[in-house]
Amino acid sequence: MTSAASDAGFVAKTMALGRKDLRIEARARDTLPPMVAFALGVTLLLAFTLPDADPQPATVLAGFFWITVLFAGLIGFARTFEVERQDGALDALLLTPIDRSAIFLAKAAANLFYIALVQVLLLPAFTILFSLRVGPGLGALLLVTALVDVGFVAVGTLFASLAAETRSRELMLPILALPVLVPPFIAGVELMSNLITGASFGELTNAGWFVILVVYDIVFFVVGALAFEFAVE
Repeated sequence: MTSAASDAGFVAKTMALGRKDLRIEARARDTLPPMVAFALGVTLLLAFTLPDADPQPATVLAGFFWITVLFAGLIGFARTFEVERQDGALDALLLTPIDRSAIFLAKAAANLFYIALVQVLLLPAFTILFSLRVGPGLGALLLVTALVDVGFVAVGTLFASLAAETRSRELMLPILALPVLVPPFIAGVELMSNLITGASFGELTNAGWFVILVVYDIVFFVVGALAFEFAVE
């Protein structure tokens, strides 16, 4: 009974922290608009600079998509602790009786929400500008996208906490995070390109990159939740 109440309290605190971040963003609009503007701007630039070819090579389209998501996400991650950093609010948050992993999960959930919104706009833009054809593989593409996003936000949120108190956090965050983010984004490019060329869901789940992506998500989400306490301290 005590354990169930404790778990319920943990979930409630995590959700409350996540809602707080989303309310702040809804009022300030400091994170999502720059991410969307960057993603759509890069997409338009690529659409007008690529040589005419119909269809474009699948690997090229998948690579452009995930590189755009990567750098748009890093823009958002750099602001993950911006509000708490001001006026020592992060120190006050750490003094409250809240498990550090709840703070991590709330921040990761907010970042995941921002990334998902960017992709909701980015996928139709790629479909229109690059004649992206996924067809029956749309469900599998959404699954791959979700798996890449989970690993992305776990690593990005953890390293954002490390870079938050540095003077050049916008520079430090990519330097710290990019080497660790190579595996999920290579997996995303490979799996997405396979889907564009007509791979089935069964072929996708049996692919080595799919297994690597699932294992990566599990490992780094657990590591992120456990290491976050030491990172913010």
